[in-house]
Amino acid sequence: MTTTVLPESPGVAVAPVSRDPYIDNVKGLLIVLVVLGHLVGQTVGSSPGGRTIYTFIYLCHMPAFVLLSGMLSATELTGRRAASLIRDLLAPYVVFQLLYMGFYTVMDKPMPWTIDELLSPIYHLWFLPALFIWRMLAPLFAQLRGAVVIAVVVSLSAGAATVLGHALSLDRVAGMLPFFVLGVWLGRGRLARRPSPRVRLTATAVLIAAAPVAYLVASRLPSLWLYWNRGYQRLGVEVTEGVLIRLGLMAVGLAMTWAIMMLAPRRQTFLTGWGANSIYPYLLHVFVVMAFAWSPLNNQVDNLPALLVLVAAAVALVWITASRPVVWALRPLVSPPVGWLLRDVVPAKKPQSTTGTSQS
Repeated sequence: MTTTVLPESPGVAVAPVSRDPYIDNVKGLLIVLVVLGHLVGQTVGSSPGGRTIYTFIYLCHMPAFVLLSGMLSATELTGRRAASLIRDLLAPYVVFQLLYMGFYTVMDKPMPWTIDELLSPIYHLWFLPALFIWRMLAPLFAQLRGAVVIAVVVSLSAGAATVLGHALSLDRVAGMLPFFVLGVWLGRGRLARRPSPRVRLTATAVLIAAAPVAYLVASRLPSLWLYWNRGYQRLGVEVTEGVLIRLGLMAVGLAMTWAIMMLAPRRQTFLTGWGANSIYPYLLHVFVVMAFAWSPLNNQVDNLPALLVLVAAAVALVWITASRPVVWALRPLVSPPVGWLLRDVVPAKKPQSTTGTSQS
């Protein structure tokens, strides 16, 4: 895949490395959907069409993030990559789990400060330990024949299991495994293929068709189905019905993910800088979401203008939390210094060339 050096967007901090604007655009779009979904989720009882909008977002935004993560994951686990997983996923998880526990306490929503609570991700933080586990498993699934089928079986079986719990997101690790493994199977190279106008038109039609599907899902299924962390029994269905529903949600999620990836721009846009720093909006936005949820304002989104203001607020929140000052100020929290915890990793020496020499 051809990569380009990403110029800095005004007011947006961009990592000073070679990046692919297309990938960052996809991530930027998805992080806007994440923030919007969490905000709309606090108003589904009052906002016009709120439940359908919420369902539309949840049908695709995390399946897309998980699949993209699989496509970008290394299929070899070296010492250096293992260290990066600790630095980029586990360390910020611990930091922000503690920060959110403190935030809940300050907001008079206390929770027990126990190891069990530390290992049970708060709200959106489930993705960090889940991604850590998925990426640790990526080399295994890269070698397995029929890995995608195996992952689907694991996900469907997880719905019937009772041993998986919330700790370290094991319920979602199993439930959303097919999206990640499919991403590993597809690989990063698939992202380099530019869609034709006909494909983009089809992708547009898929997203349009997903709107009535979201309405039907919202009217017939509890929102808990969209979280991929509940067993069929807890959702009130038998195993056979649960398997069919989960398969249907997988199909819809994959179709919408494909459409989003086909429609995402490939040149640098305002989304590019947001995607390059998507970890900052992801980790930070729930402070605002929870404050909004615990305030009287969440009951005021009961008409279309108020809903549009909420959408604008979601975009503004992403823009602010991905901005240069925020990234500069909060980098020690989002990327905490953990060098003291890690052993020095010595890169493997390149084999010496044997051209023109004899070997005994």
